Amino acid sequence: MQISFTGEYHNSLDIKNRLNIPAKFRKTLDPINDRTFVITRGFDKCLVLYPLEDWNIVEEQLGKLSSIKGRHRSFVRSVTRYAIPVQYDSQGRIQISDSLLKYSNISKEVAVIGMINKIELWNPDIIKLIDDEAEGLEKINFDDLANEINF
Repeated sequence: MQISFTGEYHNSLDIKNRLNIPAKFRKTLDPINDRTFVITRGFDKCLVLYPLEDWNIVEEQLGKLSSIKGRHRSFVRSVTRYAIPVQYDSQGRIQISDSLLKYSNISKEVAVIGMINKIELWNPDIIKLIDDEAEGLEKINFDDLANEINF
């Protein structure tokens, strides 16, 4: 099965900092992942959920970086130190750690955004600011990128 997480959903954390993963995304997750994602910090001010099998590929690629070069070590550390495997329960909820919530400024409401092979979790106010800034900047132009994709 080809993984394709697309769309945006809005959910709320419960009092135990659990988030319900949208049913569409749970159905998309290949059974080989055993209902498991790896959650970590994103490069933006968000959290990223990788299906377990995709995370294994990320780890494999990170393992190819040099353990001698300080920049490589720092990069690997920045990606892996916050990575936590999470398995959704019978109600489709995952637990999110306090440190990850603090990093992403998520307190209650969560924008859950499909990014093809992974899922981003955003504070809705932050993603709205980013969207508003992008709309306000006329110099942002995706024509060159669109030319690289066959729509």
